[in-house]
Amino acid sequence: MANHTKLYQYLSREAVKEQVEIWTVYLSFVFFLTHLALIALRNVFPELTYLQPLSANYLSALYTPFSIILVYEVYLLILALPLSFTNSVRKQYEIISLIIIRNVFKDISMFDDFAQLAEQQEVIIRLASDLGSGLLLFFLVGVFHQVSLKRKKFSFLTDEQIRRFVYLKERVALLLLFIFFGLTLFSIYDFINETYRLIAFEETFSIDLGVIFFVEFYTIMIFSDVFIFIASFMFSQTYSRLLRNAGFVCSTVILRISLSVESELSGWIAAIAAVTGILSQLIYVYFIRLEEEFKEIEEQSE
Repeated sequence: MANHTKLYQYLSREAVKEQVEIWTVYLSFVFFLTHLALIALRNVFPELTYLQPLSANYLSALYTPFSIILVYEVYLLILALPLSFTNSVRKQYEIISLIIIRNVFKDISMFDDFAQLAEQQEVIIRLASDLGSGLLLFFLVGVFHQVSLKRKKFSFLTDEQIRRFVYLKERVALLLLFIFFGLTLFSIYDFINETYRLIAFEETFSIDLGVIFFVEFYTIMIFSDVFIFIASFMFSQTYSRLLRNAGFVCSTVILRISLSVESELSGWIAAIAAVTGILSQLIYVYFIRLEEEFKEIEEQSE
């Protein structure tokens, strides 16, 4: 067994994933409490200018543990890639929906005074948009999962073809894991550097925490999905499967676009990506059923 296969199997073991999950929970608690403490310092000591970029609203601390959990979800996404292209795409939808819901916490933190809620119409509109699109995405993820369950009944690959395809996707997953760890470290460095420059030189904090790490990662996911799409030609050249995989690639591209637009539009564009994936899966199931019916007709005619 190749070394990279052993490494992937080790990282994808349930015991390892559970350990990573435990550390994710610990980190979430630590950073959540730290964020709360910094907000308290900001409110008690307003003369500390380097804390002024922080929101005075304690609810903004909810944004921090959610971000850490999202990074863990990306880790699970990469591990799911060799198991199924469909499961990988579904995991992408789940991550984007969590990003949109995380924006709701950010929107809430923009309310400096809940007593003056009616005067902050722009924030209310943004909050309603993020909440509405986030709930829509949750629903669409469920629809995609239900449609995908029907797809599992059909398989036209031999055991050897499946083994080779999984072997190839494991190598892609390991490469993505190395990139994932590299992007994580770079994002942490970038955040610390921006924070230092803010405190030491009072420069403007220029990082958009809403999309840090995720924009670069989804750009890389586009190329990995395209690679898997091309590789699928070696194992299956059926029109329905190629059409579905092409739809999944288009869906990933739309997800990447959703991270680059204004937050009011981000969730709705991500919903279009999910609808694209659902339609691709539905068309695939429809074509497969037609092929099954055609085979039955041919067998009866013989």
